[in-house]
Amino acid sequence: MSEDKLTELERRIAHLESRVDTAAPRHLPKSPSLTTAATSMLRQVKEENRLGTVGYVGAARLAGGETLWDRQLSLAELLSADWAPVAAILESLGSQPRLALLAALVQQGRCTSTDLQESLGGDGEQTTSGQLYHHLRALQSARLITQRRRGEYELAPQATIQVLTILAAAFALANDPPLGPPADLPNPE
Repeated sequence: MSEDKLTELERRIAHLESRVDTAAPRHLPKSPSLTTAATSMLRQVKEENRLGTVGYVGAARLAGGETLWDRQLSLAELLSADWAPVAAILESLGSQPRLALLAALVQQGRCTSTDLQESLGGDGEQTTSGQLYHHLRALQSARLITQRRRGEYELAPQATIQVLTILAAAFALANDPPLGPPADLPNPE
């Protein structure tokens, strides 16, 4: 290989590597097992000529104990779903006070209405008892929290994993730089 071709090849590799560094998400998975799992899912999708799969995994030590999870859902099933219940859940999550209430329940486990009132902090309309109960009813209607006794609430056990996953995905959407198709990639022809 001539010196000019080698220099050009090195320049192109350096250019591609610099594009990968700037386009990569800020929070890469620390565990190679997540990347391995995603690669395996992609391989399976290709072999079975399917649309794809969405999966999520996690581990948490919460007030209720330790929890591990992994879930998968086919894209065909996801995209053909009835969106009305999904919209209701997402709508119930669409306010800062409700997210603060969920965060308090995740961190502390079972909470009284007084604890939850304090978790909203500050003075004003969002911290009145009427507003608190409005938010609690919305979260209960979405089956995200349950009322154990009068004035005592907890995150619904069946919702813990999904709530944490939704919050993590929303956090990534809000904070990660936008990823788009790389611009100056050579044509594979």
